[in-house]
Amino acid sequence: MDDEVRDVGDVDAWRGAVTGALLPFDVECAAPDRFRGSISRRRLGDASLIAMTSRPHRAVRAAEHIDDGPADYLLSLQLAGTAQFRQDDRLARVGPGDLVFYDSSRPVEIVSGEGYRSLCFRFPTQGLGAHRRAAELTATTLDAAHGLTPAVAGLLTGLHEGLERPGGAHPDAVRTAARHATELARTLFDDELGRRGLLVTPDPHAELRARIDRHIDEHLADPTLSPRTIAAAMFVSTRHLHALLAEDGRTVAGTVRERRLERCLADLADPRQARTPVSAVALRWGFTNATRFGQLVKATTGRTPVAYRRAMRGAG
Repeated sequence: MDDEVRDVGDVDAWRGAVTGALLPFDVECAAPDRFRGSISRRRLGDASLIAMTSRPHRAVRAAEHIDDGPADYLLSLQLAGTAQFRQDDRLARVGPGDLVFYDSSRPVEIVSGEGYRSLCFRFPTQGLGAHRRAAELTATTLDAAHGLTPAVAGLLTGLHEGLERPGGAHPDAVRTAARHATELARTLFDDELGRRGLLVTPDPHAELRARIDRHIDEHLADPTLSPRTIAAAMFVSTRHLHALLAEDGRTVAGTVRERRLERCLADLADPRQARTPVSAVALRWGFTNATRFGQLVKATTGRTPVAYRRAMRGAG
């Protein structure tokens, strides 16, 4: 969990701060010499919580700002002042207590008013499923007294306040709260889509596979993770668990192994972890047999773990 806070006094610095903490945007302002802003980010596993305060400005995320990386959703809670969000030919106007969401993979324009203050929850689109049709809700105002909006707003503000207290919260508690926030956001989308008659009935097997994948990702570091423990967590038999993943052409053990290996390779390629022993990287993600780990890395990359790390650092 990282804590980044920046107070800026000009538009150029704000552009850089927003790009670093949130997403790349072009920023313009009618009175650049009087511009002031503050932005902070807390990483919550795959999600982030970004708090922003600023003078009026216009931020545009155009096609040239969007890369081919994974898409995220951004759920913005207006704390003070007003703002306008434009995406997918829709325009949302929000005030204190309102929520609005947008997609990082498509152009968006945000215009903030005087006294602007917001809290933005950024989380991966993975696991939402095509049936949720969340794109139907971009740049749509979810007002403060609407449906599940108060519940989501309360969870986000409570999480932010807890992180701001001296000493903060325990990392495990923070990650758990972030998962709850993501699930609640998904439920919010489903509720709103249901109100509009746009919610397609999901495939129950696809839903369960998504839950299985999330459980695996959240417990990769546990060396006891196995078909038996996964099935118990999902309240299904191991036979049914194997059958569910077989529908996707996968095995349970293969899925666990591949995801663990992905995390290990990412850590080995990370220059910030150059001093972490290879054995520690393997253990971090649940590989207890160093020989077997080395064999898997060699079979996947053609190199030993040490050679792969060296090659990723440009020395191979």
